[in-house]
Amino acid sequence: MEIGLHLPSAQPGATAEGILEIALLAEELGFDAVWAFDHLLTPTSLASQYPYARAYPIGPSDPIFDPLALFGVLAGKTSRLKLGTGVLIAAYRHPIVLAKILASIERFAPGRLVLGVGAGWMREEFDALGVPFERPGARLEELVAALRAVWSDGPSRFDGERYRWPEAGFAPAPTRPIPILIGGHSDVALRRAARVGDGWAIALGKGQGAGVDAITARLEALRAMRREEGTIDRPFELLCQNTLAFSDTGSPKLPFVGPAHFIAENLRRLRDAGVTMVDLAAYGPREAIAEAARRFVDEVRPLL
Repeated sequence: MEIGLHLPSAQPGATAEGILEIALLAEELGFDAVWAFDHLLTPTSLASQYPYARAYPIGPSDPIFDPLALFGVLAGKTSRLKLGTGVLIAAYRHPIVLAKILASIERFAPGRLVLGVGAGWMREEFDALGVPFERPGARLEELVAALRAVWSDGPSRFDGERYRWPEAGFAPAPTRPIPILIGGHSDVALRRAARVGDGWAIALGKGQGAGVDAITARLEALRAMRREEGTIDRPFELLCQNTLAFSDTGSPKLPFVGPAHFIAENLRRLRDAGVTMVDLAAYGPREAIAEAARRFVDEVRPLL
């Protein structure tokens, strides 16, 4: 299991200096990866319903740094960390542009990129960008196929419903395939991950429960879908993203909130359930995030 740290790139007071400080600290402390959030704007009047909490946690005045731009910087500033998106709203970028950016960055960080992608939920953002909001899941699935076409070894063409181009060369390709993890909580999203993804960025929606037991139940459903889709023998990553915070008692809904032994036990349970990657998201000023990261290394990692 690879354990990563979430970058403070989308929150009140986010700064370039703070993001870089946490990324360098993560590498120094021996974390395996850093992960970044993606949205391009926050409407002052938001009608779209955020699917993972009662309220969307980012305000219009809160900075949101672009993860692809961050990875261009961090590819040169770090030497070992994987750089992952958790998750990128892929439809906001044309697949040729997105594929070229990622392939270029990967050449400076071979084998270190992980692309988590989601279909998107904020209609206001789609409208602002001029991207049709209808059938976002189908758009995502076509976009994943388009990315792989651009990343093929030689010239390629694409003829989809939303994206198409004549045969052309797109070199350089990545030095190795960039894994694409599909996000989303619905059964349709789970099926999409099973069918076309290199993994699933685990998400639980309303009515699906919370905590390790709920995650395990969804992973069982995913395994069944992978068998049905004939992809069960293919390499497949499972990314668990959740809050990291230390407290005297454990939270039944938040597996990484509690004392060190509680967090370690939940990490073991998730590993045994097949989770391969973890994104620990500590919140607050960068000093608080740094303290949580050090406590994890000092108190939790020895128990694993």
